[in-house]
Parts: sequence; structure tokens; C-alpha cells
Amino acid sequence: MGRWQIKNLSLQRRFFLLSFSIILIFSVAVTATLFVAQKNKLEQSLLNKGTGFARYVSSVCTDALILKDTLQLDALVAVVHDDEIIYTVIEDEQGNALTTTVASLNSSQAKLKPYLDQFPPDAPVGTVIKALKKELDVLEVSQRIMVDSSVQGTVRVGLSEHNIRTQLLRQTAIVLVGMFFMSLTLAITLNFAANRLVLRPVSELARVADQLTAGNMAARVTSTSVAEIETVCRSFNVMAERLERDIGELKQAEASVRLAQESQEAILNSMPDLMFRTDRDGVIVEFHSSQMSLLYLPPEQFMGKKIAEVLPEEAARVVMEALAEAEKTGTHRGAVYSLAMPQGEMWFELAVTAMGQPCTGFILLVRDITQRKELEEEQQRFEKQLLHAQKLESLGVLAGGIAHDFNNILMAIMGNAELALMRINKESPAIGNLRSIEQASARAADLAAQMLAYSGKGKFIVESLDLNRLLQEMLHMLDVSISKKAHLNFDLAAALPLIEGDATQIRQVVMNLVINASEALGERDGTISIKTGSMECDRSYLNNVWQNEELAEGRYVYLEIADTGCGMDKDTLARMFAPFFTTKFTGRGLGMAAVLGIIRGHNGTLVVDSEPGIGTTIKILIPAGQQQPDVHQPPAQPEREYWEGAGYVLLVDDEETVRNIGAEMLRELGFSPISASEGGEALELYKSVPGIRFVILDLTMPHMDGDQCLGELKKIDPQVRVVMSSGYSEVELQRKFSGQHVAGFIQKPYTLSALRKVLRDVSPDT
Repeated sequence: MGRWQIKNLSLQRRFFLLSFSIILIFSVAVTATLFVAQKNKLEQSLLNKGTGFARYVSSVCTDALILKDTLQLDALVAVVHDDEIIYTVIEDEQGNALTTTVASLNSSQAKLKPYLDQFPPDAPVGTVIKALKKELDVLEVSQRIMVDSSVQGTVRVGLSEHNIRTQLLRQTAIVLVGMFFMSLTLAITLNFAANRLVLRPVSELARVADQLTAGNMAARVTSTSVAEIETVCRSFNVMAERLERDIGELKQAEASVRLAQESQEAILNSMPDLMFRTDRDGVIVEFHSSQMSLLYLPPEQFMGKKIAEVLPEEAARVVMEALAEAEKTGTHRGAVYSLAMPQGEMWFELAVTAMGQPCTGFILLVRDITQRKELEEEQQRFEKQLLHAQKLESLGVLAGGIAHDFNNILMAIMGNAELALMRINKESPAIGNLRSIEQASARAADLAAQMLAYSGKGKFIVESLDLNRLLQEMLHMLDVSISKKAHLNFDLAAALPLIEGDATQIRQVVMNLVINASEALGERDGTISIKTGSMECDRSYLNNVWQNEELAEGRYVYLEIADTGCGMDKDTLARMFAPFFTTKFTGRGLGMAAVLGIIRGHNGTLVVDSEPGIGTTIKILIPAGQQQPDVHQPPAQPEREYWEGAGYVLLVDDEETVRNIGAEMLRELGFSPISASEGGEALELYKSVPGIRFVILDLTMPHMDGDQCLGELKKIDPQVRVVMSSGYSEVELQRKFSGQHVAGFIQKPYTLSALRKVLRDVSPDT
């Protein structure tokens, strides 16, 4: 407690206590010195007194000593009445006391009585003196007794120091009191001078320093003193002013830094990207983001851990390689990795920047590119489909052009063969050759039909079809076409809507797919499942099918053919619709490309799902018609075999062979043909020749095609009856010329009977 009080005293009081203590200690030291000197002086005076007395005794006791007269000796020592002499003993040369105890001791010393009462009267003087020396402050002197230069004995005198001690204590007390008051006076005087010159300015400095420490930066020293202290005060005030200014600037800087830190923190925490800071070894030490749902793990599970410890192996490898590259070059961009998240697979793009030279750590910016990745994949898929569509379109144009020219040639062959069979003798051996020509021409026409099917415009006879009935009719043919180890399984939906299509081409598609499924089984036992049904297809579903760019949403009838065969890998799946591509030992023609072309021609599409070792499923989608299947269909009316026409018919075609054989057929039917090689010539002939009943107009011609020629003919004669001729299907022609009142359509290569049917339908009364 006392230490705390002294510690908390003011500087002036502490200085006063210190100065007073120093002066007082000095005074005490001086007093002690004087005390010792005075003591020595008094003791020496006492010794001188005792020595003188001993000499006196030794000089007067010679005779008694020689005579051994103890009574005289006792008388000599007994007359001593000095209060400073305690005892006087005369001893012989052997040291034996010759005086008695009563005579030797100064009986006038009242202070001796208590000690003497302790001994018997006859106690030896030596014993008593020894006891007195222990109890009292005794200063003893001795003086030899000399007779003729020989020692006859010794006089011992015991002196009391009691008076010396009393005198010293009295003098010391007086000196100490004087020294105390002198020290107090000096301390007060010194403290007053120091307080005025030093202590008060220093205290003021301390007070101002405390205020500055407490935050009062306006506090200043106001005390004045001698030059040096005044200089210190002024310097302190200057320092305080500078400190106030520096602290103000520091506070502004701290506020700016705090604002920048808060802004940076807010920016980092509002970023849609993930930001990580790691050390050189990939240990995560900092994290910022507003998208906590993008984290693979919660922060408490990855902070302070290495990247390789928190990410899957592949993702960790990509990130660590990016860090290594950034350490070499300073930055790294474009590293991409995926993570299995609760919301599904997500893709991330990484940007890394190295910190420091040499590198001490890394800043990682991780961006969610899942949507971009999906869009890129979708774009790639669309590009592939577009590329495939362009390839199919190009090959379709090529196939259509070849089929057009091929059909013109076939028409001449087939027409001449048919006319020859009509005109030749029935017994002629050339009939077999002509029949062979017709058969070969029919097979060639089928090949041209496949090329037109591949081009997507190959429907011949469009009618309402019941897909279930068509499959049931094909059952026997399918059974004999597949492997003996393949088992056919039908799952046909009830009340299936009708479709608009060509039965022959649909059968070709079914047969092609079933045979492919059978060959996929190989020598193993397996199942080929054929399933039908209908479904609603929206845009999201149609975006993931083949050739989806023109498909409309709505109800579709589907035919699904699945096998448990070898399946296809991604590369095979990507090329399966390429023309002439096959996985068999030899090429089989257009194959799946023709299947796709036929389905496209029916405004449909395909969905393919295949996995190696599991099998393949192909689903064909064709728009559903408005009609429902009818099991009670009326029988077809028999055609009239004999029919003849009359009048002029204008035959317009750019191929001379087609014009020649067409003219022969028209003559055979009773008409008078007029031929034109192109549209302009046809217009002139129609104007110049009256009474033309029909115009058979080719669609594809140079200079002026059939569409333009038809328009010009309508201008000349709105009632003109035109039969359009083309290698494309009747459905395509009807769609193209919808609303233009075309009388009829005929597809190349056509026969005499086909021409007869079309012209009879156009003018049944002729």
C-alpha cells in the first residue's frame, strides 16, 4: 500500500522526499562521524586520567609493596573517590592481588552495589572484577611498579565509560535535532527552487502528455522556465502540433483504407464468381463470393486445406497444373473442369494470377460456365445437325438431279418397251426380251425412287395408313427375313391415329430397320421389339431429334424398333445416316440415309439411342393424321382398261427422248401430240394452235421452268388444263402448286397405263 502511495505521489513531493532524505542521510553521516570522533576524544581523556592515577598509585605504594604491607596498600586504594574509577588493584610481580576486594572497589559508586551484593564478602577480587567487566562498560589501564629498574608489581585501574556514553548521547541528540531542522530547511529551499525552475514545467509536460495520450490533441505546455526547459517545452509543443497533424492525416488515411477495404470486401462478396487466395503450396487461405451454392464444400471444410485434399482427382489435377503454369508465366487462363454438384454436373473456368516475385501465392477466379457449356454443346449439336442437313440437302439435290435425268432415260426405255409389246406379234420370241427390259427398267425406277426418297421428296402414293395394320401384314415377311435366333416381339397401341404416307416406302423403312436389328444380334439369341404408339411432342423434345429444323409441335405417331444386339459407339452413331456408310462387310446402297430421307419426306424424324453391348433403339416419329382407323373400308372400283382420247395435247419437255416416247403414247391413246422443248416455245404453240385440250408440262426445264410456264399459260387462258410432269412425288407437286388449279400430276418415268389413268381422270368423258 505504501509503495503504491509513493508511486502515485506528484513529482514535486517525490522530489522533496528525495532531497530531504539525501540531506538527512548526509546529516546523519556527519553526526555519526562527529560521534565517533567525540567518543574517541572522551575515551582518550579518560585513559589519560586513569593512566595518571595509576602512575600516582605506583609511585606511592613502593615501600608498602616491598614490605608486603597489605593494610597500607588497602589504605592507598581505598581513598579513591573519583566516580569514573571503579576499582584500583595492586598486584605483585606474579599478578596476585595484594589489595582486598572491599578496598579495591570504589565504594562510592552506588551502581556497583547491585553487582557486589551477588558475591560474598570474602570473594576474590579477581573474580569480582571479571564479573564487572562483563556487566559494565569498563576501560582498564595498568601501570607497572618499578624499583631500581625492576618490576615489583602492577597497578590496574578500572575506568567507567558511563559518563562518556551519557555525554555522547546528549551531544548526539542535540546535533541530530539541529541537523534535522537544517535538512528540512535545505530540502524546502531546494524543492522550491527546483519546483519553480524544473519540476513545474516537467509536471506540465507530463500533464499535457497525458492529455495527448487521452486523445486531446489540442493540449499544449504553457509553463515557462530557464532557457533549456523553455526550449524543451517549445519543442514539445511543436512536436505535439506535428503529432496532431500527423494523427489527423493518419485518421484520414485510415478512413480511406477502411473505406477501400470495405468497398473491396463488398465487391469481392458481391462477385458472381468464386475468388480464392492460396499459398504457394495450394493451401486455401481466403475465400470470397456471393454465390454460396457454387461451392463444392462448405467453407469450414476447405479453409486451411490444400486444393488436392478438397477436390476430386481430375478437377484437382487441372487446378494444380494451372497453378504451376501461373507460377512460371505469372498468369493462366482457360482451365476448365467439372464437378458433381447436388444440382447436377457443373462446369467451371479457372483464371489464376501469381502473387509476388518470387511467387508467394495465387489468386484464383472460378466462374460457373455450366450454362455456357450447355449452350456450346447445344450449338455444336445444332451445327452438327445443320452440317448433316446441308450434306443431306446437297446429296439430295444431287440425287434428285440424277433421278430426274435417270427417269427421263427410263421413260424412253419403258415407254418403247411397252409400245413394242403392244405392237409385236404375240408369238414373237422377242416378247421375253421386252419383258426383261420392262423388269430391268422397273428395278431401275425403284433405284431412282430410292434416290428421290433420300432427297426427301420421294413419296409416290400418299394415303391414310394404319401403321398397326401395315405391320400385321408384314409379319410373315419379317419372320422370314430375320435370323433364326432373333425373336420378334410386337407391342401395338390400340386406336392408333392414321398417318399420311406411302405404304411401300414405310414398308421399306420397317424392313430396313428390322434387318439391321437382326444383323446386330449376330449369332447370339436376342429380341427385336416393335412398338407403336402416339405422343405429344413439344419444342424441347423436338430439339433433340434428327433433322428438327422444320418440325411442328403436336401429336406424332411413333414406331419404335429396339434390339438387344451389339449397339453402336458415338462415332458410329454420328455417321450412321451418312450415304453409303455401313458396318457390314460390304456396302448395301444408301441404307440408313434412305431411311432418313423417306422419313423426312413424310415430315417426320428419328430418335436414336444406342450403347455398345446393350443394344439400339430407333424411334420413328410421323405426324398423326386427323382420321381414325376404319376396319370397314369399301372395295376399290375396277378401272376401265379401254379408253381413248381425241384432240390436240401439248407435250412440253426439255428431253427429246421424253418428247418422242410421250408423243407415241399420246398417239396410242388417240390424241394428236404437239411437242415443245422449253416454256417459251410452249407458249407460242399454245397461242398459235387452237383447240389444245391438255398441256403435259415438265417441271424442271432450262430458261423457263414449269412453274413460270404455268403462270404464263394461265394468263393466256385461265381455263387451260395442265398436267404437271416430274420425277418428284405427287404430294410435293400438289404442295408446290396448291391453289394454282392444276388439272393433274404424273410422275416420271410413267407408263402408257399411268398416262391413260391421269388423262382419263382429267377428262373422263373424252
